[in-house]
Amino acid sequence: MSYNLKEKEISLLSFLACPLCRGGLTSIGVNQMECLSCKTVYPVEDRIPIMLPPKMDKFKTLEAEFHSKEADEFVERHMKHSYRVARYLNDYLKCFNGCQKGAVILEVGGGGGLEAVYLKNMGFTLIESDISVGMVKTGRRRAIAAGQNSASLFVVCDAEQLPCLDQCLDVILIVGALHHLPSPERFFAEAKRVLKPGGRLVIGFEPNRWPYLTIYPALRLLRKLLYPSKVVAGGISIGDMVSTGFTEADFERFLRIAGLKKVSLQRIWYIDGFIQLAMEQINRRRPVGRLLDLPDTLQRVFVAVDNFLSRIPLLCRLCWHWTLVAQQPCSDSD
Repeated sequence: MSYNLKEKEISLLSFLACPLCRGGLTSIGVNQMECLSCKTVYPVEDRIPIMLPPKMDKFKTLEAEFHSKEADEFVERHMKHSYRVARYLNDYLKCFNGCQKGAVILEVGGGGGLEAVYLKNMGFTLIESDISVGMVKTGRRRAIAAGQNSASLFVVCDAEQLPCLDQCLDVILIVGALHHLPSPERFFAEAKRVLKPGGRLVIGFEPNRWPYLTIYPALRLLRKLLYPSKVVAGGISIGDMVSTGFTEADFERFLRIAGLKKVSLQRIWYIDGFIQLAMEQINRRRPVGRLLDLPDTLQRVFVAVDNFLSRIPLLCRLCWHWTLVAQQPCSDSD
């Protein structure tokens, strides 16, 4: 099948560039695109440009393969429809309220496209991306099911080599994916490059460091004690295996190096962090149709408790996750 672009897709395609040299792109032959400058050829599958570097390191290859296998059940397994997750999703969707209708948003590490559906309902145009072909295809199916396919361009790409022109985007959204990157600094530098003056970077659900130093080692030790002669399937990606989370100082350093301005840094999940971890462990081997969760009413109580804990000095530092909003300066003097 040839890659016949619709008018909206052609318009969105004008935001893309070769991730290697940032040259312009053109369609060639059947299901291929070529860089006009370096002549690198990128395949297209199911109307999805696959704009990964010809040689990708093993870490990123393993990340892509793992998430392609997880794609069909990703949203359900991570309980994204749960009230405790959706409550904070609504928080960072509010960051988009000041954007003009039709603003172009790049979602990095799209994870099945759930957030993109909400944003398109708000009147925005989406470039949905992930390093995993399976994830991007899942996101496209979700958009088609919601009747939103024409408002999106779907791209497979590396978050550290964004296939976008300089200063062409209004907003970048990345949810729960920054800690999967070998070099968050490179991603921040790319965000700086592709955002318009005044454009925003919204980072949601990034893990705090303290559970990686306390809770997770204790869980691994408990598994060894309970199953001393049995290898317990991890069910996690290499990014989750090696990540140690982030501190406030990490985010300050990323922003300073990239030259982006912090708008806000919110601490989220206290009791809810323990609940989410417990639910994921309980549901690890349950089929998707039979996943367990707490009643919404009880979840609302825990969210209210979490909001109270977030205002207590010192204790507030023990959040499980962060939400960061940053901005591209409007001028060099900002």
